[in-house]
Amino acid sequence: MGFLGKSVLVSLIALWCFTSSAFTEEVNHVTQTPSSAPAPAPYHHGHHHPHPPHPHHPHPHPPAKAPVKPPVSPPAKPPVKPPVYPSAKAPVKPPTKPPVKPPVSPPAKPPVKPPVYPPTKAPPPVKPPVYPPTKAPTKPPTKPPVKPPVSPPAKPPVKPPVYPPKFNRSLVAVQGTVFCKSCKYASYDSLTGAKPVEGAKVRLVCKSKKNIVAETETDKNGYFLLLAPKTVTNFGFRGCRAYLVKSKDYKCNKVSKLFGGDVGAVLKPVKTRGKSSVVINKLTYGVFNVGPFAFDPVCPK
Repeated sequence: MGFLGKSVLVSLIALWCFTSSAFTEEVNHVTQTPSSAPAPAPYHHGHHHPHPPHPHHPHPHPPAKAPVKPPVSPPAKPPVKPPVYPSAKAPVKPPTKPPVKPPVSPPAKPPVKPPVYPPTKAPPPVKPPVYPPTKAPTKPPTKPPVKPPVSPPAKPPVKPPVYPPKFNRSLVAVQGTVFCKSCKYASYDSLTGAKPVEGAKVRLVCKSKKNIVAETETDKNGYFLLLAPKTVTNFGFRGCRAYLVKSKDYKCNKVSKLFGGDVGAVLKPVKTRGKSSVVINKLTYGVFNVGPFAFDPVCPK
């Protein structure tokens, strides 16, 4: 029952109690009124004449009837409403907690765009003030510096002329070796597997007013030392050439092109100290190298 229903019920109960109390007081007042009230004195009009007292005769008088009052009906009772009982309260259930709602995060605010300002015009370039060119302070004319007297450059000491070392005139001796190539490497400029040739003939030709020719043969190791004629010295060796002529072995008798043995090899002086010259029959010879030379073998096909 709500608060409004309770208020109406309390008001009805209070009105009923007040009405019952007033009715009870009225009934009590009627009940307590005396049944034999004295009769009221007669009311005479005009003057009141006193009468002498009469002797009292004791004769019986009938009892005076009380004026009959009309029956006073009690005030009409308002219809007694049956008491209104509050409706039976339903068993109070423990308050159920409302379901806890998950915290609702406020909606993400859109990114605040920075205010767009209108492009500000760049102030016009301020031209620097133009000042009149300042005149450089005039310096008094300076005298040119006095140069000290220049002495002539000292002449370097005169060195004596250096002449090339003098070569002692000597005769010419040519040395070298002769080999026979192996059939495996016959077509190559190689001495791999080659064997020395004994008795091979080597010739020296020096050009001058007259061609000077000298020959010699190899030993068992294929080595030769060819002595040029005494008219040829170390001053004119550049006009000389050495040739491979022939071999005694008919199976290895073709002159190869190795180191120019077929067209004439250039003489190269030996520069090793102690080996650059040799003394033969009390004559000094300058030693020159050529070769080594080689013959191509006759190989089976």
